[in-house]
Amino acid sequence: MIRGRPFEVGNKFGRGRPRGSRNQRNARCQQLLDQYGEAIIQTALALAIKGDTRLLNTLLTYLLRRPADRPVRIGPLPMGSLEDLVKSSEKVVQGVTSGKLSLGEGRDMASLIEGRRRVVETEEWEKRLRRLEQLSESQG
Repeated sequence: MIRGRPFEVGNKFGRGRPRGSRNQRNARCQQLLDQYGEAIIQTALALAIKGDTRLLNTLLTYLLRRPADRPVRIGPLPMGSLEDLVKSSEKVVQGVTSGKLSLGEGRDMASLIEGRRRVVETEEWEKRLRRLEQLSESQG
């Protein structure tokens, strides 16, 4: 082979495996899984029931995955004013520290509260700016 030219002249497939073709190893594994999948699951369950803790842990984490977007049960959070947002933030922190919310759920709720805070703050700045403009027009 000539340096800088990784493929021999006449290579009909271009750069490696054609697009859309399956990896031979993955195709064979899928075929075996289709053929013996039920027996493998039955054996794994039997071993887990007999006390194979590693297998049991793997099966449980696979079977009992938590949905990513499940509803958070913290109750209503007031979000109309900055004072309401402070109360809501405190409620979220209490939920995390008491174990009612996971750390990730608390972080997500805090992010929502922060987004709402920016909206409320922008509205208040806009109201102040309009008042100042009206005052300057009436004095000028």
